[in-house]
Amino acid sequence: MIGSYMLRFILISALLLMATIARGQETLDSVVAIVDESVITERELADQIKLVEANFAQSNRSPPSSEVLHKQVLEKLIGDSLLLQEAGRRGIKVTDSQLNQAMQQLAENNNMNLSDFRRSLIAQGLNYDKYRQTVRSELILQTLGRQYSQRNAAVSDAEVDDFLERTAGANANYEYQLSHILIAVPDAATPEAVDKAQAITMGLIARLDRGARFEQLANTYSSADTALQGGDLGWRKQAEIPSLFTDQVLKMKVGDHAGPIRSASGFHIVYLKDQRDLEQVLTPQTRSRHILIKPNELVSEDDARDRLIEFRRRILDGEDFARLARLYSVDYVSGAVGGDIGWQQAGALATEYEQVVGNLAIGEISEPFRSQYGWHIAEVIERRTLDETEQSRRQKIHSQLLRQKQREVFDLWRRRLRDEAYVVFPDA
Repeated sequence: MIGSYMLRFILISALLLMATIARGQETLDSVVAIVDESVITERELADQIKLVEANFAQSNRSPPSSEVLHKQVLEKLIGDSLLLQEAGRRGIKVTDSQLNQAMQQLAENNNMNLSDFRRSLIAQGLNYDKYRQTVRSELILQTLGRQYSQRNAAVSDAEVDDFLERTAGANANYEYQLSHILIAVPDAATPEAVDKAQAITMGLIARLDRGARFEQLANTYSSADTALQGGDLGWRKQAEIPSLFTDQVLKMKVGDHAGPIRSASGFHIVYLKDQRDLEQVLTPQTRSRHILIKPNELVSEDDARDRLIEFRRRILDGEDFARLARLYSVDYVSGAVGGDIGWQQAGALATEYEQVVGNLAIGEISEPFRSQYGWHIAEVIERRTLDETEQSRRQKIHSQLLRQKQREVFDLWRRRLRDEAYVVFPDA
């Protein structure tokens, strides 16, 4: 029986032979990397570099040197290839319909229709079909990340308690805009490799102390997947700050950096780019009750409306709304509690219902009106404006911690795949 190592060796030999043949056939399509059971060609690398350069230009940022850009983009393609192969083994696919929806959303995000968006990409020298394939791959990676993270990340009540205790003195209403640099250390690295990575990190910290731009150093040296975005982690609420950095970030001022911070992945430097108060979230809510009559084979539209006209007259004459709702409403859930549908905010109910109820005074009974569900009369019981900035803080902290843990477990898994992969560079 041929062992798995020998099978891998045979596969790599075959791929190297394919690379040699491809190189002889067309220089532009030569193989630059063999990644497990797939290859990355010179053409793919060139297309991806062009796309990254366009992103730099669009955001008015200076790209790193061509040598560094080549290295960073190739490393990203290797990581993506490993994940796409894993997604293929798990049967993850993106349909043409899903891809079309994503392309439409990208066009809208750029304030264009899809035709204009396509012309814009082509004007930047990008191949539209290959761009679509890149978007398809990103959607597959997102699905893989979501599936893996949901299965492998959980947050306990004890973790929420610990976070609340550790951050008790910090302003819970701040958001932090963070960037970071990772100098990676592979699994089972030698002491010399660890020392070298730490020395590189310390050298970068010294350059930052002398005024070097964090973004440029991240572009050039970081091994994180955010390297070509200048290490940008975006805006994070307290519980969404990577757990490694939380204690440092909560003590930092805007413009500060901290490190080296050791993790299983290597050495990190974190930078606080900005911070801001969270906007107060004030949500208008309305509590109402209704009686619903649905037309059917036995009850015509006119019959349903006439019944509600009669119920409204009886309520105005002093009969109990709740009693009539319990007896006659065919919304049996709310009818069981007197027609009360509880506190609701905009967008939670049928549009026709919200429009009518929105124009009622407290205690006013509406005229009969039609919605997609049938005929109603409604009454506003009370209104309020809910401050949700601190509402259900524990639940929000749990959700934020879970999102961050999902990012962390997926990142560790991605790095483990890279460390364990067979990657060969034919030109080397």
